Amino acid sequence: MTDLDDGDQPGWKFSTTPRVRFGAIGDAWELLLKHLGTWILTVILLILCQGAINAVFGPSFVSIRGGRPALHAVKLAPGQLFQSILSIAVNGFFLGGMVRMAAKQIRGLPIRALDLFEVVDVLPQLLLASFLVSLATLVGLSICIVPGLILAGLLMFTIPLVVDGRMEATAAFGQSIRALQGQWLSATFFHMVAGLAAVLGFLLCGVGVVVTAPLYALSITVLYRDFFWRK
Repeated sequence: MTDLDDGDQPGWKFSTTPRVRFGAIGDAWELLLKHLGTWILTVILLILCQGAINAVFGPSFVSIRGGRPALHAVKLAPGQLFQSILSIAVNGFFLGGMVRMAAKQIRGLPIRALDLFEVVDVLPQLLLASFLVSLATLVGLSICIVPGLILAGLLMFTIPLVVDGRMEATAAFGQSIRALQGQWLSATFFHMVAGLAAVLGFLLCGVGVVVTAPLYALSITVLYRDFFWRK
């Protein structure tokens, strides 16, 4: 698939002056409040699906930390390796679903909780992208942690480029890095803050996470819009 900055795809190009802005998290919060009921139902549905998966396959370390792909270390034991692979795949699938929901809402289209599953059209590329991002971040984290945090920030557009931009996983991986490499420090901190905002709900006995969990996907998608959608 052609890269988005080639100008070959109608309606897509780099913004003339794209910047990493922390105000995107505030914009994401406003979007969340506009359809709070739908997003809460989405998170509840996500939790139920994860519970069913864990019941079938055992604890797979699947989390709802903003819907992000799991970044824990892949263990060498066969059972744990399977659980790690399952965790990355499931988290990547749900993150992709939430990003597509966020993109629909930003475009002014109606959203519903079942939109969480409407990424099957890009499923192979979405799963590959999730593994690439998780593997790159894991390698970076193993090198004094900081490189992993930087890579996570640079790669935060990979999933949106696959599920919304419909790019191939490897192309989206490179495109995300190219878009953010000149602002790697801001991208790193933005990614960290967006992730922290998404897990703040755990501070309220865990219940508040049904409200805050979508913030990560919404924040990343708002910033992705700033970079890639035609003005």
